[in-house]
Amino acid sequence: MVRDFDLMDGGDPAVPPMFSCEKCGEDMYPEYYKGIHGKEYRIEDILSTKKDQV
Repeated sequence: MVRDFDLMDGGDPAVPPMFSCEKCGEDMYPEYYKGIHGKEYRIEDILSTKKDQV
């Protein structure tokens, strides 16, 4: 499913695929995903970036 959205996105490959939770509206990220362009996304990277922004 994530790969299908990645194919349709056409956005910035530096940004991991994200979804919004239908219950709380918070962003959701895959724990690990290797994108169609070969970029690897890890949840640890997202969490550390968010922590730096606070």
